Amino acid sequence: MIVDCHFHIDETMLTLEKMIEGMDQNDVTKTALIAPMNETMFEVDSTIQHHIQNLFRFLILHVPPIGFPIYDGLVRDGFFNLYGRSYKIYKKPNNDLVAAAIRLFPDRFLGWAAVNPKIPESVEEVEYFLKQPGFIGVKAHPFMHQYSIRALDPVAAMCEAKGIPMIIHLSSERDSYKYFPEQYPELKVIYAHAGLPFWRKLWKYTRDKSNVFVDTSSDYLTPSIVQEAVDTLGYRKILYGCDGPYGMKQFNQDDYGEKRSWIDSLQIPVLQKEYILGKNFLELIDSF
Repeated sequence: MIVDCHFHIDETMLTLEKMIEGMDQNDVTKTALIAPMNETMFEVDSTIQHHIQNLFRFLILHVPPIGFPIYDGLVRDGFFNLYGRSYKIYKKPNNDLVAAAIRLFPDRFLGWAAVNPKIPESVEEVEYFLKQPGFIGVKAHPFMHQYSIRALDPVAAMCEAKGIPMIIHLSSERDSYKYFPEQYPELKVIYAHAGLPFWRKLWKYTRDKSNVFVDTSSDYLTPSIVQEAVDTLGYRKILYGCDGPYGMKQFNQDDYGEKRSWIDSLQIPVLQKEYILGKNFLELIDSF
């Protein structure tokens, strides 16, 4: 069974029906949905954009003192700034959208309950959604919502006690990727986008942490970065995800197959790819 562990719901970009069509074309049985993080964002496919992406990756990997400030600078004053355009960030995640999608297609969708700890009673709201059908864990976004990893202490403690995972998009806060494994050693942690922005340092640190995983989602990555993550961490700590519909060029035109091809092209045995494509995640959420 193939399961996408990381996909946002935003029908201003991609309808649920079109999403399911893409899932069917690529043999994806289930997708774990996350509330939209920002307003509608279509990317312009240009040579300049690709050069910027490549430079960004180079700086993150090889010159962090320059790359990290650029990365964190993408978010400012409640807006996500990308390729000369600004997109409003939603301070309060709309988990109702995820719940509604699960009600419509309970056999195809799972749900992450997104949290912003800067909002009062956010933990109580997350606990409410975790009691709803299909919800399997918590999504946190220190990068977009701009808070320290320590602000998630109440949520992390709750997830550890319940035995459910958290998926986290990290900021460049110093050593933040070490915080949960050290403070909550039984917590199941997924670092989104292969652990952006720390990548190699994070892979080396988490290699022997049995409860820590990374996903393969987003245009921040490339097939070669995914291959390096697999080579460093091993196939049992990698989870397939797309981060759609972000990265789309126009309405309802998501290329679901591109991220799937990253896994298909890995230089590992087919059985190991099956674990990345779904078995690892299903075990993580106790559904395998």
